[in-house]
Amino acid sequence: MTYRWLLLTCSFALALPLAQGCSDDGTSGGSGGSGASDGGSAASNNNGGGGSTGNFTEDEFTSIKIDPPNATIIVDNGSIPAPTDFQLLGVRADGTEVPIDGTWMFSRPDIATSTNVGAVTATGLLGGKGNLTAQFEDFTAAAEVTVKLVITDDSLMLDPSIKDLFENASVDDPALGLAYPYDKTVFPRGISGPVLQWNGGGPADIYRVHAESETFEFTSYANVPPPSRFSFPVAPQDAWKLLVGSTEGDVVLTVQRYDGAQAYVGKTQTWKVAPANLAGTIYYWEINQGNVVRLKVGNPAPENFLQKPPGVTCVACHSVSANGSTLVAGFHGGYSPWGTFNTQDGSSLYPTDSASGFEAISPDGDFVVYGQSNNTNTMSLSTSSNLTPLASLTPPVGAPTHPAWSTDGTRIAYGVRVDGNWLDFNNSSLYVANVDPLAAMITNQVEIVPNNAGLTTNTYPTWSPDSKWIAFQRSNMARTRGALGEVWLSRDDGSVVMPLTAANGTGALPGVEGQASYQPTFLPVAVGGYFWLVFESERTYGNTLTDANPATRRKQLWVTAVDANPQDGIDPSHPSFWLPGQELGNQNMRGAWSLDPCKPLGADCQAGFECCDGFCVYDQDQMKYVCGESEGCSPDGSACEDASDCCDAGAVCINGFCSDDVPG
Repeated sequence: MTYRWLLLTCSFALALPLAQGCSDDGTSGGSGGSGASDGGSAASNNNGGGGSTGNFTEDEFTSIKIDPPNATIIVDNGSIPAPTDFQLLGVRADGTEVPIDGTWMFSRPDIATSTNVGAVTATGLLGGKGNLTAQFEDFTAAAEVTVKLVITDDSLMLDPSIKDLFENASVDDPALGLAYPYDKTVFPRGISGPVLQWNGGGPADIYRVHAESETFEFTSYANVPPPSRFSFPVAPQDAWKLLVGSTEGDVVLTVQRYDGAQAYVGKTQTWKVAPANLAGTIYYWEINQGNVVRLKVGNPAPENFLQKPPGVTCVACHSVSANGSTLVAGFHGGYSPWGTFNTQDGSSLYPTDSASGFEAISPDGDFVVYGQSNNTNTMSLSTSSNLTPLASLTPPVGAPTHPAWSTDGTRIAYGVRVDGNWLDFNNSSLYVANVDPLAAMITNQVEIVPNNAGLTTNTYPTWSPDSKWIAFQRSNMARTRGALGEVWLSRDDGSVVMPLTAANGTGALPGVEGQASYQPTFLPVAVGGYFWLVFESERTYGNTLTDANPATRRKQLWVTAVDANPQDGIDPSHPSFWLPGQELGNQNMRGAWSLDPCKPLGADCQAGFECCDGFCVYDQDQMKYVCGESEGCSPDGSACEDASDCCDAGAVCINGFCSDDVPG
């Protein structure tokens, strides 16, 4: 979110005693003083002036400062405390300090407001840190203000003596084990909170759940019988929304147990909050229903939206244009012909009877690459509304599979299989090629990741927002049911290839669950300094989905944050989280992530990439952010041509939008 300065000005008058030679109208008066002639101020622009003390001195100020230099304001369960008073002081050369008046500003009007005398009052809306600044003549001083929200949920009205036992616990818990989320997970804003899940407690046990960052603290005392699952409360305050909205960086979670006789030392995890809302819509296949559904990030449930063409009973293998306008999918099964859909209303745009299997659509939705199931070892390029081939792709050996279009629209990535058929194969390499639909050319095919002796199938590629990296599935077979599969990352030329170990859970999840991840897709923009990757996995989900049998375990969608500046040899991924909103009773797979169709001028927004013109600006009259015209430099999430367009000096321009605070 971009914040605007809240400017509160006050004029400062130099109150001069008449004995110093000024009359009460400020003009030159009697003798013996340093009175200003011609009605001018008694102090020049280079001199310090009297302030709230009303005293005048000719001594120049060497600096000014705010007292105190920092302060923390605690908002306890919504109770806003009295204003915190700051004072502006002028510092003379001899070190003496005098109060003065000045112009006050505060950088975070969402967390606190400031008056023209330096009194700061928390809003209670969010916690966070802001800069309080004051200006006097050519001098500027600053102080740091921290607002911390504290929420306590004690519906049990627990005896204070038991609370003391939690505070003073010293014995390790022999039974409690946290099952979900995972330690070191990176969570974005804009989604519902995770369901905390743990094992090892009894039906009457009492738990203390505590989550704390520098600017937020949550404590709950609750009875959570097995299977123990705890959700952050949404009333009277939405604790998770306030936690992530108030936090940028680390959150420490602790779960403690009291068994009726003793309280134990808690089990602890550290999470990180990315300072931006997750964006876009994920289109995925519900196998049980034979439909592609879509889940807008943050919504509580998926939406059925496709209007199938006549005679079509199953819509499956699909991809979505990066701009969110058009979906292409395969029909029927078998030879799987392709067709396109308008994502605005789900209407069928152009159904074909041309064998496709899997297909890729260009970022603007205008072109399609297809033909994996046509038994010719060739893929074709056409417009998304015409079957006339513009160009074709035939690998030097084998047949192309699972194409994906780069975010910048200039290249495609694809697998090349050398055995099996279009759906079932065990050996494939990863390739890239240049594509120019307007020139009707596909050129420069290059193998970047050959298969290896272990996981021999490299396919299902997806391009990072900056089009410099490709995530892909490395597995022992193309089909995912029960396969040994991992998500890997390759530089676009194959010079760096590495597993996304943390995302996969390799070495952290039990049994073979660390090799049960497939079919990744990147969100087309960087958010909060990260690339975001959705993939399907057959891992267990805490104590909610516990079937670990490869023949029957459940497919669900998981999301991982990937550092937006991957380094050679360093895993840029983080432990994954279960995608909130999907249905637990279905087999969910093939998540395709795109932006939503862009919004016109005047529409509500949270980031510039939501807007057709690329800018989300604050409207003073409406007191909210709307799609509008550029106001100068581009904040995080707004349009750019290069990094120099971005407001933050440390920002980068990724896929046409500024991205701040890139980790790493």
